[in-house]
Amino acid sequence: MIKEHIRTVTVQGVAYTYRVLQPSTPTVEPVILLGGVLEGMHDWAYLEGTVLPRASLVTVDLPGLRSTAFQGADRDDVDTLCVGLEGIIEDLGAPRVNLYGYSLGAAVSFQYAQRRPERVARLLIGGVPDQVTEELVAHLRRATDRARAGDADGFAALMAERLLCLDESHSVHRRELTLGYLQRFMRNAARTPHKVDLLATALTSRHHPLTGGLTGVPTMVFTGEHDHLHPLERQHAFNATIDDSRFVTFPDCDHMLPLQRPEAVTSLVASFLMQEPTAGSSDIADPLPVNGRRAGTRPA
Repeated sequence: MIKEHIRTVTVQGVAYTYRVLQPSTPTVEPVILLGGVLEGMHDWAYLEGTVLPRASLVTVDLPGLRSTAFQGADRDDVDTLCVGLEGIIEDLGAPRVNLYGYSLGAAVSFQYAQRRPERVARLLIGGVPDQVTEELVAHLRRATDRARAGDADGFAALMAERLLCLDESHSVHRRELTLGYLQRFMRNAARTPHKVDLLATALTSRHHPLTGGLTGVPTMVFTGEHDHLHPLERQHAFNATIDDSRFVTFPDCDHMLPLQRPEAVTSLVASFLMQEPTAGSSDIADPLPVNGRRAGTRPA
């Protein structure tokens, strides 16, 4: 029997809402899922069947806050969200948790693991924004300006240009399907001022690069081969700062890898976080350390 709880915690004046799905007899530490700016706590149904037989599943409305939460020259959005995650874990009452983070959620998860490695059983992160360039910030500001001007199509096109690999010389799995979905999603987001505000603040406010490495937490980093938002070579360099980390590249995918190959994410959650052998799939193979080779991965 699965029990569901929804709770809200307030940290430094910012409210964070999270959802817990709890099986009757969990045998693995709770799994907390953190995604991108507009991913909420009800957007993770595809992972419930993998996690819930063995662990509680915790999903978060992240950031789940107003744009004013990021105001002030001394505030960094990832730092603000990391403090919020810490508050959620304390409220959850678990001695240790497993963390899955993608995109912005990866940065938050990594920074929390740096601060509190003793509280993290395993860390699985993908599409890591290890640094945010001025060019990217300028592009995202242009996009949010289009949304605020009422140009939903222009906003959607600019967001797709950054989040997807549209270069036809590269093969991308489910490219047209992903493009259509993302454009519809972004057009709807453009018509919701609250969502535009979240994008404008969480994606373009001040970010610290993810430096300092990590020790003492079993970690896996994964990426799409054609992720030009956070390119493969930077992902490799970031991974190299983490002791004994594993690195997995999925060919024919870009930054929208979880949408293009959700079975890949499910397999990594099962094999790495839940430590279960995965059923044979031609798309997914057992990961090796960063310098290893395997079918399905390509070295930088």
